[in-house]
Amino acid sequence: MLDMLKEAFRSIAHNKLRTALSMIGIIIGVAAVIGVVSVAEGTSRSIRQSLTSIGSNLILVSPGFTRGVGGRTATALTEVLEKEDADRIAQLCPSVKYVTPIQQGNFIVQYERQNSMATIMAARSVLFDMINVKLAQGEFFDESDEKAKRRVAVVGKEVADELFPNGDALGQTIRITSGSIRQTYVVIGVLEKSGNLLFLNPDRSILVPFASAENRLFRRKNVSMIVAQAISENMASQAVSEIDSVLFEKFQSEERYRIVSQDALLETVNQTMAMLSFMLGSIAGISLLVGGIGIMNIMLVTVTERTREIGVRKAIGASRRHILLQFLLESIVLTFVAGLLGIAAGFGLSRLIASIGSIQTAVTPTVVLIAVSVSVMVGLFFGVWPAMRASKLDPVEALRYE
Repeated sequence: MLDMLKEAFRSIAHNKLRTALSMIGIIIGVAAVIGVVSVAEGTSRSIRQSLTSIGSNLILVSPGFTRGVGGRTATALTEVLEKEDADRIAQLCPSVKYVTPIQQGNFIVQYERQNSMATIMAARSVLFDMINVKLAQGEFFDESDEKAKRRVAVVGKEVADELFPNGDALGQTIRITSGSIRQTYVVIGVLEKSGNLLFLNPDRSILVPFASAENRLFRRKNVSMIVAQAISENMASQAVSEIDSVLFEKFQSEERYRIVSQDALLETVNQTMAMLSFMLGSIAGISLLVGGIGIMNIMLVTVTERTREIGVRKAIGASRRHILLQFLLESIVLTFVAGLLGIAAGFGLSRLIASIGSIQTAVTPTVVLIAVSVSVMVGLFFGVWPAMRASKLDPVEALRYE
């Protein structure tokens, strides 16, 4: 076997140009599969990171929508959920650890001559126990601020930088306006920069106590959404069932509200990206098929060129099995080397895509292993016929071949 491997490498090295041309298809195929799957895997990781970075075991309850029957446009139901619904969920759902109603809207925020557009999010203080946001300065508001309806605010990093270029945000009074609404709040905290987190963008948000903003800023009975957190990951599905039971008892219709759990979103993302990876990888894998046909073509030419050699080998005692293994090994070695070069090219392609397109990519060991395995299988599959053809040659006819 060692002699056969040496002979395979010698044969491949003998015709460098032809070998390189025959390997191009496999190299491109492996590189394309790795590049495409790395983009899908990187995107999947980015989405999963975005979903999990905000917190764990979260459940979002939002208003439903009316169907557009008879040509009418479907419309979202805004006057559905109330803060009392959050209170009932807290009382009647034992699998729920925390729950808070949330009011949300866009307002103009001013400090002296600086102004900015920000999303005002009114929530109870338990929100900070549910989501992963950190303070750069100051402190969060607590239950005492909620009970006293204090007008205090925790400001997102981008908004704070726009309103307070000198970094002196703590203790300053900001004015929040929208139409006839004008309220002042004292800044008690500034958040660290975090980026988008599922249902909010903390960098462009200002968090205020629900009780202080309910009647002063939003002036409406219905809330934008309700956010709950299950006791544990294992209790998440049970918590969803309990919340659904409480809300259905009130509305008698599942169309008036929507419940989305973080686990369900993650599962959907995983399934979608797995299917996308398979589809894109299969499309890229077509080039592997084309490369395999090229390998078979080259091996058939090689068998024809070395007919006299095969005759000599058989004449001095080589069996059909030896000839078969010799040419099969040449095909496998050819595709294996091409696969390794394709992996290197795939890593380069992945990094190029990440740098040019600002897209997160990830090359996993599984993809590399699959790529190498497929390239070897291509060599085995497409090398069988030429190898069998070589092994069946009659030694007398082979020796007379010109």
